[in-house]
Amino acid sequence: MKTFDDYIKSIKNLSDLNIEDSENAFDQILSQNIEENKIVDFLTSLSKKGESVDEIFGAVKSIKKKAKIIKGFRNSFDTCGTGGDESQTFNISTICAIITAASGVCVAKHGNKAVSSLAGSADVLSELGININLEEKKIIECLKKLNLCFLFAPNFHPILKNVADIRKKIGKRTIFNILGPLLSPVECKKQIMGVYDVNILVKVAEVLKKLETEFAWVVSGNKEYDELTTTGKNYIVEIKNNKIKEFEIDSNEFGLKKSKKEDLIGGDSKKNAEIIKEILDSNLLGAKKDIVLLNSASALYINGKTKDIKSGLEIVNETIESGKALKKLEDLIELTNS
Repeated sequence: MKTFDDYIKSIKNLSDLNIEDSENAFDQILSQNIEENKIVDFLTSLSKKGESVDEIFGAVKSIKKKAKIIKGFRNSFDTCGTGGDESQTFNISTICAIITAASGVCVAKHGNKAVSSLAGSADVLSELGININLEEKKIIECLKKLNLCFLFAPNFHPILKNVADIRKKIGKRTIFNILGPLLSPVECKKQIMGVYDVNILVKVAEVLKKLETEFAWVVSGNKEYDELTTTGKNYIVEIKNNKIKEFEIDSNEFGLKKSKKEDLIGGDSKKNAEIIKEILDSNLLGAKKDIVLLNSASALYINGKTKDIKSGLEIVNETIESGKALKKLEDLIELTNS
């Protein structure tokens, strides 16, 4: 049987691990049977080589053995992205989850605190007043009453705490950034997943296919954002009916004005919470609202709520301007704290 040192050697020789070897490697990492310096070496070498489909899928299998799964909500939708794009944007996928739910889709938003950014979804939702540490019963209540909940990753994947310090020590994106959006605690079958690197779009799509995803977009905005962007071309790999398709879209096609990179920059959790409230209050227009409209409209399209993105833009804009999206946030704050 291969040792952990064998796995490190293979990766450094630019050889991909098969599913079984990857699963075994992550079993050892997560059970803390390996010295920290070897885990760091393994993860950084893996990132340098580039993670293969089988390596990612093997890691998912390993983590899911110990995961807490909530049954009955596989038809829900997730907007969780990888993070790690170093673009310093505000929490776009988080506000899109709220707007998408307010537009009639059941959204189970999976996320965590910041690892490679200033503010993760958990940080900004806590800042907004949402209780992110909920028992399963309360989460189910949120999904049934509001069509919206937040699934705080550490509560469902407690074994990942065993690598939390190592991830912070590395301080750069690793395979764990890729894994997060592939580990939905409700095992949802529809999602829009932004990735930090355009070169992993197809790989991630192949993993989602192995996970029997029904309909998803894996996206890279202008090859620099882990969401759809209004700054340039969007590169998309679609998984639908067990088939994978690659295409590109530009927000200009839908009448959205092209924005500049600096127009989308956020800050810490307090700053990003303010941006989210301003958009939902209809007090913030322009680039930040436009990128939210684009991502939310795409979510409606994936969920069959609209025939195309352009008509989806009208729906999500009305959801904001009518106050429905803000009400959805307020209802989530109230219910999670009751």
